[in-house]
Amino acid sequence: MDPATDSVLIFDSFELDLARGVARVDGVDLDLRPKSFAVLGYLASNAGRLASKQDLHEAVWGNVAVSDDSLVQCVRELRLKLRDDDHRIIKTVSRRGYRLDARPLPPPHDHGSQNVSRRTSAPRGIAARLAALPRWLLIAGLSVIAFASFASVPPLANGMWHPLAELAHWLVPQDHGIVPKQDVERITALAAEKQLPLPAYRVRAPASDVPDNVRRFLGVWVSAEGWINSHRQFMMIVTNVDRDCVATGYLVNGPAMPHSRVPGPGFSGGFTGYVLDDVLRYDGNTGLHSASITADGRIEFKLVFREGGTGVVFLEPLWTLAHPGPIARSQT
Repeated sequence: MDPATDSVLIFDSFELDLARGVARVDGVDLDLRPKSFAVLGYLASNAGRLASKQDLHEAVWGNVAVSDDSLVQCVRELRLKLRDDDHRIIKTVSRRGYRLDARPLPPPHDHGSQNVSRRTSAPRGIAARLAALPRWLLIAGLSVIAFASFASVPPLANGMWHPLAELAHWLVPQDHGIVPKQDVERITALAAEKQLPLPAYRVRAPASDVPDNVRRFLGVWVSAEGWINSHRQFMMIVTNVDRDCVATGYLVNGPAMPHSRVPGPGFSGGFTGYVLDDVLRYDGNTGLHSASITADGRIEFKLVFREGGTGVVFLEPLWTLAHPGPIARSQT
């Protein structure tokens, strides 16, 4: 299989380039987080059919505990990037899940070229392969996308097509973007120490025209002592910021501690927020989240719960463009 020509799924409103792990609209690559791309990939493989919330959670997050906010934020990001303000492409099926209403299109056909003919039939072949996979195998393959756990799956010795290896080759993130290797190791070690379930993240370099008050949120931020009162550990990873003041990334919570408002094990979830008046905000299922940078370079993060009450945690810059070194305060 030639990934340069055989792995593009074309729909009436977007394209999925599986070899490069990107989606395109009008020939422009969309800047999607890995889990959002995984959600779109699962919806595309089930185009026209209901994808239940449970199936999407299993496919993208596996057996890792995450809140419903994670899926909601992925869908919100997809709708934003696909210009789907009226929910024409991704339909919400009330209390059940989502359905992709995008029509697959065949590529242009050139009868005079065998190579072009081969390319035009390939997307249908890829879709057929995905559709023919057993449900457990498709879920396992899409879990690969989210967690990079099958990045080293070898091909079969006899050279036959290996679906997990091929999915891994197409879609698994290969690096952490602009975060240096030594900082990735430091972040990983600290996350393990704090029992924070670190997601597969990739921090992208901001464009030159991104405002400074938005740019300074980019990076990895972690609590020294956890949430006030409960001391539940917390990390915020902002992976991308753009000129429209949109910020995307992950919120990572450690295991529940005494007095934690949300019980259970550690979990992570994606978010898409907006920076307005120097405050990063996003509205999630549990309440309104806001982050503002303090005079001493920390972040004051607040969660105003829908049922009442406010949680507060202070975050140190573990790695940012402005503060690439280790945080100064104790982590114990």
